[in-house]
Amino acid sequence: MRFRTGVSATTLVLCAAFVGGSIGSTAAVAQAAPSCPTGIAGKDFASAAQLRKLNTTMERFGVPRATGNTAHRRFVDWLGTELRKIPGVKVTSIPYRIKRWDAKAPKLTVDGASVPIAAVVPYSHGTPAAGVTAPLAYVPADTEITAANAAGKIVVRDLPPGSVPNAVFQPGVLGVALYDPMNTFAPTGTYERDFLKAAQPELDAAGAAGAKALLFVRPLPRKQLKGFYAPYEGLVWKVPGLYLGADEGKRITDALATGKAVTGTVVLQAKRTPVTTRTLIATIPGQSAKRLVVDSHTDGTNAVEDNGPVAMLAMAKALAKRPKACREKTVELAMVTGHFYQHLLGTAVRDGGSEQIAIGLDRDYDKGKVAGVLVLEHLGALAYDSVPRKDGGPGRELVRTERHEPALVAVSNSVPLRKLVVDTVTARKIDGTAVIVGADAPDPGRVPEHCSFGGEGTPYNHHILPTVATIAAPNILFNPAFGVEGIDFTHMREQAVAYTDVLLAMGRMTQPDLAGQVTADRAARKAGTPDCIPWS
Repeated sequence: MRFRTGVSATTLVLCAAFVGGSIGSTAAVAQAAPSCPTGIAGKDFASAAQLRKLNTTMERFGVPRATGNTAHRRFVDWLGTELRKIPGVKVTSIPYRIKRWDAKAPKLTVDGASVPIAAVVPYSHGTPAAGVTAPLAYVPADTEITAANAAGKIVVRDLPPGSVPNAVFQPGVLGVALYDPMNTFAPTGTYERDFLKAAQPELDAAGAAGAKALLFVRPLPRKQLKGFYAPYEGLVWKVPGLYLGADEGKRITDALATGKAVTGTVVLQAKRTPVTTRTLIATIPGQSAKRLVVDSHTDGTNAVEDNGPVAMLAMAKALAKRPKACREKTVELAMVTGHFYQHLLGTAVRDGGSEQIAIGLDRDYDKGKVAGVLVLEHLGALAYDSVPRKDGGPGRELVRTERHEPALVAVSNSVPLRKLVVDTVTARKIDGTAVIVGADAPDPGRVPEHCSFGGEGTPYNHHILPTVATIAAPNILFNPAFGVEGIDFTHMREQAVAYTDVLLAMGRMTQPDLAGQVTADRAARKAGTPDCIPWS
């Protein structure tokens, strides 16, 4: 099945997540030397079984791998050791000193009875050892949290996933192109995911309103929410926050529905510990010192959420097998920290590990030292459907399917670069893929017109660099209760090989073709056109 293509402008927004664009018809990719294969041979790339083994090793370090915690440090150390085993690869690191956040002994009681909790909201404000006690108040999700309904109270708030119609991904609406033989992006369907309903505004509103605490009720059983980890800003919220499963939430809302006063106590002892976290940089020299940078984050919630570095490790081994004469550009693998600590330097502006790398690349780009960026996130993800619970309980439950989670690939505004991605995904048959131009509505008054790339690609797009960024957002993304069973390793391998092919082809492209509109956008920024930085 071929890609379906199209283009249009629109004002629809996917909550700073994933949306669409435009596509050209030709690519100008220079021919490789006859002795150099244009793509990665299957024998040179890790097998699906090997990727499973690597992913399982990562999972054994523990979850979540929150920035700077023991599990995260062990994973980064292991990656560094494995990278140093590869001949010709130089490994360095960039350290950051942070104040890691940890929660201790979280508890909830309602009218004196203990209520099991699913998780703590990361970076919650701590309570005294005895906790905070206050009347409970249910504020429906469609009602604004204000001082009138929340001051001095423990607010109970539903937090369902958000949704958009699949139609926004279609060519001719927001999509650039779809390769979708399994009809993953059926235009009559709905794309419902947790990231489309942000908790940050709720936490900010509760803090501003003077709430004593915030209890989020998620529409899933507690066992599937154990350790749920979002949002992960790195700056402490003004209120303590807990996540409740659907059963526990209903127990509380039923009590409140009687009209009687209900009192709760939230105990959440939080601690900030100074630790060092680091970004790993693995360099594979090419014929040119001009760099192609590959990025993914090392901190994450489960086997799907931060498996980009596993794919990059396999990519490094495959690239190192190629003669230097067959590596047109130097490849720099940035396995970054700070995805789960979005304010590494402690300022109000987002400055995670990818942002720090992007700042340096922005500075070097006009010096001719940088070619482009490739970002890999959440590879091989299987789709989990939200269905009515088999036990008849409230809410829904997540059930694994054999379908692949839709993958979204944001590509800078370059006709040849977009054509390259479309052709590669088609040739490698990477099903359920939508090529898009950004993750917010276009604004012709700024450069670039789309600011968000939906994930780790966003900082590079903000800094107006030629960027290809693939990401998927399965329903289990923030849930440590799920592991390697959420990954189709054959599909993960197919994706990793395809994007290695993209990387090699980017190395052969002329800089004007790779850059496309980036060149004009950078000139416009220099002349005073507003850009996307700073962002918060």
